[in-house]
Amino acid sequence: MQHISTQEARSWYDDDPVHGFGHVLRVLRLATFIAAETGADTDIVRAAALLHDARGATDSRESNPRVKHHLASAAFARHVLTSKGWPEEKIAAVEEAIRAHRFRSEGAPRSLEAQVLFDADKLDAIGAVGVARAIAYAVEHHSPVYAPPSPQFLTEGQLLEGEPHSAYHEYVFKLRHLQARMHTSPGRTLAARRAAVMQAYFAALADEMEGRDLDAAAHEASEALLGPLLVARGWRLATAESCTGGLISSRITDIPGSSAYFAGGIVAYAYDAKVRLLGVPWSVLAQHGAVSEPVVRLMAEGARRASSTEVAVAVSGVAGPGGGTPEKPVGTTWIAISTPQGTQARRFLWHHGRLGNKKATADQALRWIIELVGA
Repeated sequence: MQHISTQEARSWYDDDPVHGFGHVLRVLRLATFIAAETGADTDIVRAAALLHDARGATDSRESNPRVKHHLASAAFARHVLTSKGWPEEKIAAVEEAIRAHRFRSEGAPRSLEAQVLFDADKLDAIGAVGVARAIAYAVEHHSPVYAPPSPQFLTEGQLLEGEPHSAYHEYVFKLRHLQARMHTSPGRTLAARRAAVMQAYFAALADEMEGRDLDAAAHEASEALLGPLLVARGWRLATAESCTGGLISSRITDIPGSSAYFAGGIVAYAYDAKVRLLGVPWSVLAQHGAVSEPVVRLMAEGARRASSTEVAVAVSGVAGPGGGTPEKPVGTTWIAISTPQGTQARRFLWHHGRLGNKKATADQALRWIIELVGA
């Protein structure tokens, strides 16, 4: 049984910045690492990684050769490995891994080796490399790097007539969902780290392209504006955070001297924490769910009561990438603020990745506190 050398594999690929040999080498490196961590058959994983996008499998006469490239590559793999004297069971395993690696493949990867290749291939589509590949693909196809997605595209994934499919569209439609598709433990760990980089980039891209970073407080962060308003009223603030995981408190305490007006924060992520730390009844959580107006109101009131402050803000939402429902899609967020005048709550729906949704929630919460305290 002869193995495939990287030099031999080089002849099957061009210099395409998206699916060329650079991509194959990165997938090979990722797959080899994951295989070692999971105990997968490295012979099968290595061959599948080197063959999964092989140009020799593609008929140049096809109008869109990538539509069924996974099937053609699997057939090409059988031809190559048969000529090298591979046993049938290993050839079949390589074929299965290649057929199942495609994002829209009909069948999910079942064998460990197929799961390893799937994760490795998708990991190369997220993170800093994923951003570069998305932009390269857009430029190659004369599409913009950014265009605002239509409401139809955001809800249905269908372009309006004349709407371009920008790199940002690709992020919204596909790339931001890849983290949730990982099958192996090492894949999930790597995906979380890489997705954070990708999400931060595309959130910043959208903000800059839309001018959302040019608000009235562009030269001074909301958390810096908040302190003087609270001090002028003689009020102190507390936070109760679920989906933001302490981000609001962190931003407030980034400001020197914030102890003069910030009492503290409670990160109540799980149901039992909301019950124990904030006094939210189990019955309300069971009836309405954590991401709801009744719960977020009780969270704000509980934080204000627990910290003996004049004002408290609470947030609860579906940050993503999973966890959404038709009634509460990913990005659904409730914010409540409790003051001596009463408790108010507002619902928001963000369309970013996990980190972008957390940032948008913290931004909105801080702006709303400024609005109420400064009134």
